[in-house]
Amino acid sequence: MIPGSPAPAPRTVKVRLVSGPLDYLRLALRVLFWGLVLFAAFAAFETDSFTDKGHVAYLDADFEEVAWEDIGADDSVVGLVDLSGTIASFADADVLSGPGSVVTPDVVRDALSVMRAEGGLSGLVIRFETPGGEVAASDEIRNILATFKTREEIPLYFYSSFVLASGGYYAACAADKVFAAKNAEVGSIGVIIELLNFRKLATDTLGVNMKVYKSGEFKDMGNPFREPTPAEETLLARDVRESMEAFVAEVAQSRKIPVAQVREKLGTGEVWSGRRAKELGLVDDVLYPEELAARLKAEIDSKGEVFYAAYQPPKGLWHTLETGVHAALSAAVPKLPLPVARKGFHTPRLYYLLQR
Repeated sequence: MIPGSPAPAPRTVKVRLVSGPLDYLRLALRVLFWGLVLFAAFAAFETDSFTDKGHVAYLDADFEEVAWEDIGADDSVVGLVDLSGTIASFADADVLSGPGSVVTPDVVRDALSVMRAEGGLSGLVIRFETPGGEVAASDEIRNILATFKTREEIPLYFYSSFVLASGGYYAACAADKVFAAKNAEVGSIGVIIELLNFRKLATDTLGVNMKVYKSGEFKDMGNPFREPTPAEETLLARDVRESMEAFVAEVAQSRKIPVAQVREKLGTGEVWSGRRAKELGLVDDVLYPEELAARLKAEIDSKGEVFYAAYQPPKGLWHTLETGVHAALSAAVPKLPLPVARKGFHTPRLYYLLQR
C-alpha cells in the first residue's frame, strides 16, 4: 500500500458449502469415497486379513478358557466346533437371517481347516444347534465331516443341547457317536418342499398376471402365478421320495437300525426329546454339556483330563462390518415366508428342515 493512500475497503468472502441438491449429492459422494478409502486402509493393516479362517482357544471341561501351558502331558485335546443356524448352500441364501444364523459347507470347511492345522487332536466334537436346511447343503456337510474323520483318523462326535433336527441329524450320520441333552429336540427325519402360490390374489384382487416364455415344459416350475401341473407335482413327489430314501439309508447305516424300521417308525417328521431319542436308538447317550468331557475321556481312553481346542471364527473388521449390515437388514425388514426368504419364487428346493 502506498503511504498516504486511503485504506482499501474490506472485502466480504462468501463460502458456499451447499446450496442445492447437486451440492448435497457431491458432498455425500465425497464422504462415501473417503469412508471407503479409510475402510480399505484399516482392512489392509489388520492383523487378521480377509482370508483369515479363525483360530482356536483352549477350554476346560466347563468351557472356561485356559492357557496351553495348563494342559498336561497325559491330558487329551479334542477339537470343538460350534455350529448354529439354518443349513444353506451359501451365506446369502437366507440373507435376512444374518451370517451368524446360517451354516454353510464353506463355514464347516474353514473350521475344519483350522482344526487340521492344530494337529494332535484325539477327536473332534461338532456341537450343532440347527433345525436343518437344504438337502444338498446338509449332504455336503455330512460328506465333509466324514472325509475329515477318515483322513485325520480321529473319532467324530456330535452333541446338541437344544435342537438337532432334520438336516442337522442327517449331517450327524457321519459321527461315531451322537449325544444330546435330555430335553433337546432330536429327529424330524423327513423332506419338505414349499411352493408359494398367490395366483388368486394377483389376478382376482390386484389384476396382475405374468406371461412366461420358456424353452421347456418344466422351466418355470414353481411359478407362484399359477397352479402346478399334474406332471410337475409328479416330479416334485419323486424328488421328495428320493431324498427321503437317502435320509433313511443314512440313518439306518449309521445307527444300525433296520431300513424298514427307520422308514415306518422314525421317518415320520416327528421330533423327540433327547431321552426318547436314546430309547429309539437315534442318540447314544443323554448328558449336559459339562458332562461331555467326562464321557469323551472314556471314549478316547484318555490317561488325563480332556480339554477342548475350540474353533473361534474370524473377528476382523470386514466380518464385523458384514455382521452389522446383516443385523441391520434383519431388524429393518420383516421376515418373509420360507419360499421367498430362502430360495426366491421360481426354484422349488428340497429341505431337510424342521418347520415351526
